[in-house]
Amino acid sequence: MNPIEIIRNYNGTDAEMTTTSRVIYNLLLGELDRFTSFDATINADFANDFLDAIINAESVVADTAVIDIQVQKTELIQTAMEKAKEKYGDVKYFVQKTFAKSIGAQNEFGLNDYERARKSAIQMVQFLEEMHKACVKYQAQLVANGFSAAAIAEIQTIRTELQNATIDQKIFKKKRPKNTEDRVTTLNECYEILMQVNAAAQRVYMNDYAKRHQFVYKPSTKSANTVSFSGEVAPDTVAIAGTIPYAADNVFTFINAGLVPLVFCLSTTTEIEGIEVAIGGGATVTKTALELNADATNILVKNTSFTEVGQYEIEVEV
Repeated sequence: MNPIEIIRNYNGTDAEMTTTSRVIYNLLLGELDRFTSFDATINADFANDFLDAIINAESVVADTAVIDIQVQKTELIQTAMEKAKEKYGDVKYFVQKTFAKSIGAQNEFGLNDYERARKSAIQMVQFLEEMHKACVKYQAQLVANGFSAAAIAEIQTIRTELQNATIDQKIFKKKRPKNTEDRVTTLNECYEILMQVNAAAQRVYMNDYAKRHQFVYKPSTKSANTVSFSGEVAPDTVAIAGTIPYAADNVFTFINAGLVPLVFCLSTTTEIEGIEVAIGGGATVTKTALELNADATNILVKNTSFTEVGQYEIEVEV
């Protein structure tokens, strides 16, 4: 049996729902005896459970806090990547000084692979490992030319820092769906009690129009503003079409305005990640931010053609 995705049962923001629940809870307490007379299960214990559900809903980790944590983890990767790039610069200097006449020896240290490695934390981890092995192999020559043993050992320290930061981020992102599921479950529990109280109130106050309309949940409607992006993407290239603050209900319409196939995605970095939306020439696909990649803000477009320029248009309802 396939697991069922847990989704929010209500519209509006979490703050609107929990605030309304607080108001309804206090209204309920004011005339609890009338509710109990109508439905014996809506009693003092029920009211206490309602309050517990409200407190739990108010206490769950907010999306903004989770985003902040993920940003911090990304910053740790970026910091380690900068250290790796600086270390490579040092190694390159001493390698070219030591093996000035041997391109083969220089490439053994990865000088011909650096441009590829510098674009990916995962590839950089492997690059540092190979570069460290080469430095150890030729340590005597490098030290004789001024590159210290401590500086060589630091390559592994940076590699470990980058690897740990990358793994930590990936674990956090793997846990994110479960954290979100638990959060939504807690919020839904509060909302379900709110709806039960409101439904009962429509019968308890069936002859009191004003009272009935106190026990309602009316979230503010979100007016849709459209943000547009368009442009070209060079052959075999990933371009950043734009950035937009993350909101789960943002609606993205990806349009391939050219002929060559394109791939669209939302990313937390400048690399393709999350759900990849592949679109042929002239086609259009619509996705929500939640469907694409939670917490991602960069809109990326990849041209899969090696020879032709791609054209794209993107509309985002925010």
